[in-house]
Amino acid sequence: MTAAATRVPSFDEYLRNAGIFGDAVNEQLLALGPMRAESLLALLRRTGMVPEEQLAQSLQDYTGWPLVAGSELAALEPRIREALASLQLNISWCREHAVVVWLEESRVVCAVADVPTRPLAELLRIKSGNGALGKPSMRLARLNDLESVLSQIEGNAQSPTVHAGGIAHLRELAEEGPIVELVNSLLSQAMTQRASDIHIEPGERQFEVRVRVDGVMRPLQRVPLDRFDATVCRIKILSQLDIAERRLPQDGRMTARIHGESFDIRVSVLPGVRGESVVMRLLRQERQTYALSDLGMRADHSALFTRWVQVPNGIVLVTGPTGSGKTTTLYTALDLGNDGLNKIITVEDPVEYKLHGITQLQVNADIGYTFASALRSILRHDPDVILIGEIRDHETAAIAVQSALTGHLVFSTLHTNSGAGAISRLIDMGIEVFLLASSLRGIMAQRLIRRLCPHCSVPVAVEAAQQSALIQSAIRSLQAQCPGLEPGPPALREARGCDACLHTGYLGRVAVYELFDVTEDIRRHIRPDCNESELIDLLRSQGVRSMLQDGLLKAWDGTTTVEEALSTG
Repeated sequence: MTAAATRVPSFDEYLRNAGIFGDAVNEQLLALGPMRAESLLALLRRTGMVPEEQLAQSLQDYTGWPLVAGSELAALEPRIREALASLQLNISWCREHAVVVWLEESRVVCAVADVPTRPLAELLRIKSGNGALGKPSMRLARLNDLESVLSQIEGNAQSPTVHAGGIAHLRELAEEGPIVELVNSLLSQAMTQRASDIHIEPGERQFEVRVRVDGVMRPLQRVPLDRFDATVCRIKILSQLDIAERRLPQDGRMTARIHGESFDIRVSVLPGVRGESVVMRLLRQERQTYALSDLGMRADHSALFTRWVQVPNGIVLVTGPTGSGKTTTLYTALDLGNDGLNKIITVEDPVEYKLHGITQLQVNADIGYTFASALRSILRHDPDVILIGEIRDHETAAIAVQSALTGHLVFSTLHTNSGAGAISRLIDMGIEVFLLASSLRGIMAQRLIRRLCPHCSVPVAVEAAQQSALIQSAIRSLQAQCPGLEPGPPALREARGCDACLHTGYLGRVAVYELFDVTEDIRRHIRPDCNESELIDLLRSQGVRSMLQDGLLKAWDGTTTVEEALSTG
């Protein structure tokens, strides 16, 4: 048997031959051309073409070494610090070679993020006392976890020195490999965790990166403060912002390809006491289309909403705070009404997703192109359906009302806490009550709550559930208000936690709604002294369920938990 026949393939060869990535990644690798002086694994990490979890699993399959979790590494931080000092290894060397070491029963343990090169393996053997401490025991660790524990050791060991430098030097730092890889790594990690936003916030010794997953903030990584200015500069360069401006807020956007998916990333930079705070919102370019049931609408809400989409004229309002899913609901409404027989025009700030067969306009306040000016122009284009991203002022509201009264169907949003509050808000904007009463067709309020993970949630008896008396009372009350409502048998479940849901017990979100037609009884309550509390009492007497009641129904059928339903207020 020849030496070539017995040669163990390298990890690069293993990755290419084992079908770890598909045709899309292979095409991207070919487009990149010959690789630089870096391993295939380093390239895949730097570009984010393959998720870190998949790469870590491939390493484990190839080497047979156990994988150390990030929480274990964090707990080992004091022992790692002691081992680095005793073996005379510095942080920069560990970061360059993606390795940490610690002592375990007088034996050196090495955790690496890649297969060690021969020189690195030899150096680790020498540092182990040429075998005096035994052969190093090998472990695997995710690159982000190694970076996090090294940053923690570095931050505890020294006071930070923030390098302000000149703008030219800062730009040079932002273009260097470590900063480029850090920003790419943050985007890759956020994508892996299904994050909607990345928050970068400076502290006293480190800057912290957090992500919002299913509406809840989670820590992602801590990085030494001396990398902060270059990291922010890198993000500004990518989003075409002024890197010299640090006193005023700035907004920009960029595009990125992460794990084979294209993203639009909206960037906001806000000056603070300790430095600039950065928020990046991740939006997939390929919009997923939803059925109303996917959004969380029960059959009665779905029927009412579909009827609104089919009316020839009037205003349909969707209310709720920022991040409550209003845009997704409105885009779903346009999907329902986009049958090719209607002319649909939207005015948005910004345009989040591109819709087929629909004319979409992006407002630009800097040049005076506001919602109101855009609306005045589009009426000459003879639209049947108009979507206004948000009604913010009297002029926009007045044009929306006039459009509805002249035969157009208008969808829009308002930032109010309840559906009833939308009426008083428009009156406060100066809209005449008789015009408002004539133009309003339907109002919807919504919030997002977390959906139980289907992989690990478990059934729970009604009697054993927390707040069981509350939910049973709510169901009886709903049945009394709405005789036709059939909630079905109880199917309550509770959260447990698994790898799929990042051990939170929740995976994704679902909306809770309050929908009501603007009936003649409600129109009689639209007056200058409109009382929101009276209007809410009227809605309850007419069988309109609140968002809390809708959430409790979703807890009743096992979609979410009672605790999540109560978070709607």
